[in-house]
Amino acid sequence: MASCQVGVVIPVYNEMDRIVSAVCSIHEKNEVSVKFYIADDLSTDDTILKVTEYLQGNDVPHQILVAESNRGAGYRRNQALKFVEEPYVLFFDADDFVYPGMLDKAVQKADETGCEVLLMEYELVHNDDDRKMGMIGEDQRIFDRIDKNFSGCVSINSHDFLLGLVNYPWNKLISTHYAKKIGLKFSNTFVHNDVMGHWMLLMNAGRISFLSAPFCGHRVSPQANQVTNISDSRRLAMLDVFQELEQYFSDSPELKQKFYHFFVSFKIKLYSWGRDRLDSDLREFFKAEFSKSFSSMGRLDVLRISERMPGVANEIMRFKLGLK
Repeated sequence: MASCQVGVVIPVYNEMDRIVSAVCSIHEKNEVSVKFYIADDLSTDDTILKVTEYLQGNDVPHQILVAESNRGAGYRRNQALKFVEEPYVLFFDADDFVYPGMLDKAVQKADETGCEVLLMEYELVHNDDDRKMGMIGEDQRIFDRIDKNFSGCVSINSHDFLLGLVNYPWNKLISTHYAKKIGLKFSNTFVHNDVMGHWMLLMNAGRISFLSAPFCGHRVSPQANQVTNISDSRRLAMLDVFQELEQYFSDSPELKQKFYHFFVSFKIKLYSWGRDRLDSDLREFFKAEFSKSFSSMGRLDVLRISERMPGVANEIMRFKLGLK
């Protein structure tokens, strides 16, 4: 029986300069009991040495998962989740930090509401000068639609617009029972591996609650080796993630009936975002392969999408006809 309340999963690869700070922000600034699952992806620096020294030196419950090969953050999250026994799981990253007392408030809200997923506000923080930049614009607009005084739970069926949220893993406190019940998994790709988990969590959720105050800060830097800044062939893994979700919808016809139009809209937006960040010599290939992803889409699917999102249906036809 787990004695801690939250299992915090942190995949790491060469994060010796940031991992202890991320862990400290949770352990030293909150009262809730936590067990850390540090999932190393074959780091070549002193990441594990640094974090182990801190965790052991402060008698913090933890488990270090050591890798034999480099598989990416999604794979490491999946492996770590198997060991989590705490009532809640938080998927965190080394470039994040929790604001003082906010994990306590998150657990309290989750306990009070019995939610499966607690969605929390966040802030982007510039790594160079700690300048706070708020949330991504679309996320802010979505959170603005939620009544700040609402204290209960909603289902995704009544609040399907939540599927428009950016697929960050670190602003969700998740019921571990729920995560394992739906077979939560992240993609085994090196980039965009959190997309699959995001959609699985939200589409299956019958009880979603909200924390309407910034829970954490996510450090961003144009120079850092973050996923946002990747422009080489690793970005093409987006295509594999799309295919994985397409298969998930094929295997889940009820979810497809309800939410497929949201996914296709997201798919086109993410493609456009990725194309603009891709090295120029890869863009034509990326475009061609993405267009192929619509070749098997049937007329009925297009018709259903056109009834709900006519603009998206038009985009689909342009891709199918090679006009994009």
